[in-house]
Amino acid sequence: MSKSSLPDYVNPRRLANQGMSLEGEISADSFKRIAEVATITGQSVQVKLKFFSDEENFRVISGSIDMDVDLDCQRCLTPVSVKVESQFEVAIVATDESARNIPNHYEPVIVEEDTLDLVPLIEEELLLALPMHAYHNDCEVQMSYGDAEDVAEVEETTPNPFQVLANLKVGKTKN
Repeated sequence: MSKSSLPDYVNPRRLANQGMSLEGEISADSFKRIAEVATITGQSVQVKLKFFSDEENFRVISGSIDMDVDLDCQRCLTPVSVKVESQFEVAIVATDESARNIPNHYEPVIVEEDTLDLVPLIEEELLLALPMHAYHNDCEVQMSYGDAEDVAEVEETTPNPFQVLANLKVGKTKN
């Protein structure tokens, strides 16, 4: 089954009034901000969007996004593949004042005109879904530099600087 590409711009209010759903792909090249922190390994990002009006008559976009990215492993600094999946619900509002009145379980999306550019909305949700730190499950990282035996010998032969204080304390208790 081939997926179609999503339109760049939509009229979210009209789609919500009609209860429409969109499913498709957005080219990986469209996400410039994600390219600064990760490498999208596939050719595109899978997107499913459902537009509807909820029981309180707020127009809502419910969506899911899937993509595979390569991030730098924070242990060994080599690429690690990560699957990023995001589920979100946003309410469509016209002004900042309207955004203050939406229920807490929705994030506001301010759409002053009739069109919404989907790429920045999807990209923002993807950035929020990226993990803070990426690690390999079986990362082989050198934890110490040099031979472990040499480090143990140095620790054993180094005198304790607080031994002098212990001797002073023992001397006071004898008096």
